[in-house]
Amino acid sequence: MAVLNRPEVRNAVNFEMMDQLAAAIQLASEDEGVKAFVLTGAGEDAFCSGGDLREFHQLHTFQDAHRMLFKMSNVLRQLAFLPKPSFCFVNGAAVGGGLELATACDFRFVKKGARLGFIQVRQAITTGWGGGSLLLEKLDSQRALDWLMSGRIISVEEGVESRFIHSSMDAMEKDDMMNKLEPYMQHEGTAVMAYKEMLIRKWRETGLAERMEQEVERCALLWEKPAHLEAVNRFISK
Repeated sequence: MAVLNRPEVRNAVNFEMMDQLAAAIQLASEDEGVKAFVLTGAGEDAFCSGGDLREFHQLHTFQDAHRMLFKMSNVLRQLAFLPKPSFCFVNGAAVGGGLELATACDFRFVKKGARLGFIQVRQAITTGWGGGSLLLEKLDSQRALDWLMSGRIISVEEGVESRFIHSSMDAMEKDDMMNKLEPYMQHEGTAVMAYKEMLIRKWRETGLAERMEQEVERCALLWEKPAHLEAVNRFISK
């Protein structure tokens, strides 16, 4: 199990965490003894609050922003295209890039009462790690656009109703997680992986990876605009 382990900053993503995630996903891909990739966050308050703006606030230019966005989008692409099932246990708030990361997993189990939202538009940018493109693969376009364009907070109940969330959970102790995994882990791994390969083949044929790259480009263009820099400064000064 991979754990986002920066609870002091609500498990916000920095460059070190990007490298750790990439290494964990690669290990899961290569190790024949690993049947699935499981991701959660440390602590009880947050799964992931997105990118660590206190570290990324110095990124002002298109080039600087693109470097960061592209690096993390590669992690999401690596996770989405992992030839094994992936499970995300959202143990608390998942907003901005945090919800993009959860979207890259195949299955999402979310703690009741968790705060969810694609809030990037509030900062005058788009999703920038490829999460918008992934969301449009996993939801009907009208609901996906509503979530992305409004930047509103999404209830766990709505997430379950839309089937974006596979089920809600009262608690996320290890036994609770294992109970959710058991229906998928009881079968022969090669058969399970064959279904994932069907999905990956579809995504390759429809150019999902290329669309994720275009999303990065668009976000980087908006990143250097005054509206975003002002929004970040307001956040930092809180």
